[in-house]
Amino acid sequence: MLQTFMTWLQASWYGQVMRDVPWVFPTFEGLHFVGMSLLFGIIALIDLRVLGFAKGLPLGPLHRLLPLAIGGFVLNVITGIGFVASDPQSYLVVPAFRLKMLLIVIAGANAIWFWISALPKAHDWGAGVDASGTAKVISLISLVLWVGIIAAGRFIAFAGTGTL
Repeated sequence: MLQTFMTWLQASWYGQVMRDVPWVFPTFEGLHFVGMSLLFGIIALIDLRVLGFAKGLPLGPLHRLLPLAIGGFVLNVITGIGFVASDPQSYLVVPAFRLKMLLIVIAGANAIWFWISALPKAHDWGAGVDASGTAKVISLISLVLWVGIIAAGRFIAFAGTGTL
């Protein structure tokens, strides 16, 4: 089933454009970097505030930046699918790629946990107010996951391949 999917993805118009148009892949690399900068920059800012850094900033207004972080994530999904479509066999067998995908799923679950348990109270965390212990744990996990995602992403090109 995975082999069928890889063959289909590589033969798709998206895979063909990624391989055949010389400027598309490097442009997507730049866009992927911009998306990750938006996503990680905003998430790190919020997580660090929740952890107690820059307590002078109220947390509520920082959450207005979340649509930009979500936009960065969407941009990375679009460009990331393009990278994989260019040569699925080279991506899907790399352990670092698989680790990155696993960490993204865990980060998504962690974000949902924050959304459900901490975000409703976040608007009460004005300047100088400490976040709850649960929110701090979630934020620490978030930072560790996103650093892991970035590191795994960088290793994709250098980590070698595994076997399916």
